[in-house]
Amino acid sequence: MTDIAHLLNITKDYILFKCTAKPRSGHGVHSPMVYEFSRAVLCNKNNYEQPNEVEWLRNWQIDSSISLAPSDYGAGSRMMKRSETLGAVIRKSSVSPKNGAFLYRLAKWNNSKSILELGTSVGISAMYLASSNPDAMVLTIEGDWQRAELAKNSFDLFNFKNIELIEGDFEQGLNKALNQLPVLDLVFFDGNHKAEPTLRYFKQCLKKVNENSIFVFDDIRWSREMFKAWNVIAKHSSVSISIDLFHLGVVFFRKGIFKQHFKINF
Repeated sequence: MTDIAHLLNITKDYILFKCTAKPRSGHGVHSPMVYEFSRAVLCNKNNYEQPNEVEWLRNWQIDSSISLAPSDYGAGSRMMKRSETLGAVIRKSSVSPKNGAFLYRLAKWNNSKSILELGTSVGISAMYLASSNPDAMVLTIEGDWQRAELAKNSFDLFNFKNIELIEGDFEQGLNKALNQLPVLDLVFFDGNHKAEPTLRYFKQCLKKVNENSIFVFDDIRWSREMFKAWNVIAKHSSVSISIDLFHLGVVFFRKGIFKQHFKINF
């Protein structure tokens, strides 16, 4: 599919989504848990104050002239084909300020202490997650050595003692992380935008879930195959609640509740 055709499809999907999704205020959502999620996380009615230093670092790095070599990690078929500046990489591969704040509030709301991230990039999302709770442990996996080094430098700069970066491919890194974590309170999948590996990593992580676990998938509409993978995940028998936020997909594993799927504007 050409980039223009993909853009047209995304635009059409977005218009349809906006017409059918529930408001992020939680109005019309017939689930107490999802209503609470909407109010506390999407609308931030709990007034969770997000960390300013992460955005300060982003703004400083965006102006950096550091050049990064091409990488074939994480971006599916539209991978990086040539060297780019650090700023360009951040714009393309790091979470936006909005989604970073979302991850921070979600981890804080869920009181997540055992957190896993697949796809560190230069570390912005890991710092958002680690800021949610100083007692949390964040394991984050990155396959590209340049991005891993930049991330580790940022973690050291802001004295994040609760982040451990596992450098290497996801196949080995995920096994190592799962051996270290007794349970997965929160997982952020942002390292591979292809269906088959996404589904495989999802199934591996299922071994460490409990009813309070939350999985977040980035770029669920990256491609048609990625959206199909998201639908498979949402329909999985272990998932009780799935929430489509258009770019992000969120699943819960709560016991004793009726299986439901929601589309919510965010």
